Amino acid sequence: MNPFSWIVNPANIENANMIAVHTNGKILWVSAGEITHLEGEGNYTYIHTRQGKKHLVSKTLKVVVEILNVDFIRVHKSYIVNPMYVTAQIEPDTLLLSCGRKVPIARRRMREIQEMLVGEYAAA
Repeated sequence: MNPFSWIVNPANIENANMIAVHTNGKILWVSAGEITHLEGEGNYTYIHTRQGKKHLVSKTLKVVVEILNVDFIRVHKSYIVNPMYVTAQIEPDTLLLSCGRKVPIARRRMREIQEMLVGEYAAA
């Protein structure tokens, strides 16, 4: 009998959309639905959750998005947002998230982001 059989391993569940983060000596599984945005710094990524927590993982933004397997929006070289938490575009180059965080939009992505946001409101 496996003494760890009670543990659900999201890696074994198809489309789990979760990522493991290490915090205080424990492994915590964070689901994509809890993530407001991702912030990259080189080979590290900060995962920001709707509870206001910030987790650091030693993976690039690209790798984190591949692990989560979700349709987040890359708005900047260093930022990827979960569209469920975008509240408003407060300036041509800034998004406001439901957590109160302001996220910059890269100049070359402004038009694309505006079109996506207009498309979201038109579909709603």
